[in-house]
Amino acid sequence: MSIKYQLKRSKNRKTLAIKIKAKEVFVYAPMHLKQDFIEQWLMQKQNWINKHLEKQIKRVDAASVLTQKTLSILGEDVNLAFVEGQVKSNAELVDGVLSINTSRRVINVRDKQLSLIAEFAKDKLTDYCSAKAQILAKQINESFHSVSVKHVRSRWGACDSKRRLQFNLQLVTAPLWVIEYVVAHEVAHLKVMDHSCRFWQTVEGIYPDYRNAENWLKENGYKLDIFKLD
Repeated sequence: MSIKYQLKRSKNRKTLAIKIKAKEVFVYAPMHLKQDFIEQWLMQKQNWINKHLEKQIKRVDAASVLTQKTLSILGEDVNLAFVEGQVKSNAELVDGVLSINTSRRVINVRDKQLSLIAEFAKDKLTDYCSAKAQILAKQINESFHSVSVKHVRSRWGACDSKRRLQFNLQLVTAPLWVIEYVVAHEVAHLKVMDHSCRFWQTVEGIYPDYRNAENWLKENGYKLDIFKLD
């Protein structure tokens, strides 16, 4: 899947350029350049982009999950309750309230709270993506080796040559229909590894509304970056 970016075309521009602002990637391109060419060029610049994005993330103190009273998990809002000085540290969901309990032995409470929320979200997203991938892969007569979830900044998902599917932890707070699209996108790579017409036909076959989901991620994806993890 390609790097998250906003594309701005201009009749007067002769060359491609990248600008990173407020943790977003903006690509400036001439009108005539094809999307595939721009995507390939961006992949060559991925290390540079990641490096500069990380610098901005460290500088900008954006809202994190620890500042929020509610958290959307797989399309459902849950209330957050932070409880310190407990016997043990854990995250527990009861009656729509996610209690983040930290032990009295914890020194850096905020870091522990963040890791507890992230681990809880990771488990939920992994279970959902695994179940959904099983259903979608069966529709195209394919299978996969494993499903994992990690906190990454450059991709929503990935499918490698060993048929391992990986998804971005940030997706857990996206609308459920958007998460389903990302799963469908990576499952389609089990059949077609590139982004050819045949690939997009495969995606459309298992997720017809893929264009709307792609647009939602391009316009709103930056709002999902609430896990400030190293």
